[in-house]
Amino acid sequence: MSGLTGKVAVVTGGDAGIGRAISLRLARDGADVVVVSNVAAQAQAVAGEVQALGRRGVAHTVDVTDVAAVAALAEAVEGEFGRADILVTSAGLMGARAFLTDTPVEEWRRTIEVNLNAGFYCIKAFLPGMLARDSGRIITISSISGKLPAAMNSDYAASKHGVIGLTKALALELGILGKNGITANALCPGTTDTPMMDQITDHMPPKGRMTRDEFIKKAVASKSIQRRLLDPDEIADMAGFPASDQARGGTGQAVNVCGGAVLF
Repeated sequence: MSGLTGKVAVVTGGDAGIGRAISLRLARDGADVVVVSNVAAQAQAVAGEVQALGRRGVAHTVDVTDVAAVAALAEAVEGEFGRADILVTSAGLMGARAFLTDTPVEEWRRTIEVNLNAGFYCIKAFLPGMLARDSGRIITISSISGKLPAAMNSDYAASKHGVIGLTKALALELGILGKNGITANALCPGTTDTPMMDQITDHMPPKGRMTRDEFIKKAVASKSIQRRLLDPDEIADMAGFPASDQARGGTGQAVNVCGGAVLF
């Protein structure tokens, strides 16, 4: 019997990149998975992959920046499954990738709304059910940019610092409430081979001066001890533990998965 058999996981941004990898990892570990995305076809495709692994996979098309839609999602999951045992807030976007003075205000707001506020909306919607049962796992997806920001990264770094702060504050509140059956932890991925990485490589290299591979080698991979991009499955493998019952003693942590790019 797999470690998450009988559990219900909700993964926002579960249709692509790290979110997709986590959806499939939790399914392989035995969980039924609700794949949440604002792109219906992609969510349905990953739900199909979950079903192919022998688990129940359901797709929900939701804009996670819409508070009412997120509340409706929580109600729908409660109606379909009776509860949500695991919440993974993986929906995110790259941000402006510009100097602060060149970052449009609306793009700043959008980055904070998707990367930080949406996680708050989802936690606020799903946490009451977990509190009632004193049981649950909340896993937020931050970034090493939430610990060690880089230039031309202000909106993204601010949002990911916020994710860590939100997660740690939540863990403290759970302790105050005596709800030791619920844990809250953040994962901090390093540079990972996802569609977002493609956006960065398309945007950042000086035109005509570096190829994509040269840029990754010189400007990205060189920043970590292992000098490579991570695979999304490596982040998903790390997510498997805090999702489990065996991780009941770990809460309020911001865990790096970065090949040694950050050592604190």
